[in-house]
Amino acid sequence: MPWANERYDAAEAMKWISGELGDAHRFVVAESDGDIVGTCGLNRLDGLNLSANLGYWIRSDKTCRGYATEASRLLAQYGFDVVGLHRLEIVMSTRNEASRRVAERIGAHHEGVAKGRLLLHGEFHDAHVFSLTQ
Repeated sequence: MPWANERYDAAEAMKWISGELGDAHRFVVAESDGDIVGTCGLNRLDGLNLSANLGYWIRSDKTCRGYATEASRLLAQYGFDVVGLHRLEIVMSTRNEASRRVAERIGAHHEGVAKGRLLLHGEFHDAHVFSLTQ
């Protein structure tokens, strides 16, 4: 993700956790012992169309353990039941196979590939667009 770079530090993370950096619905993903393994959240909320983007990120040393899948399932349910959304979108680079598998595992519908949809580290990427609807 563009924000995950060498300049990202604990102070920046605390700004995100405290709500200074945007997303209204953001969560920390943690193990039962409190070890933080990642984050997830709803962003780009569209109140008129009752939709949002569902995003997730897991530390590279904690991937392939089901954290993103479980967090995404819970977050989608939260988005529908608590926030009152009708549609959630999950968008990821076509190069991000792990993220694509998470979207598939939670039952998201693949709507297609959007050409040049994401600018990541100075390079445009084609993106898979998945959706979940209430």
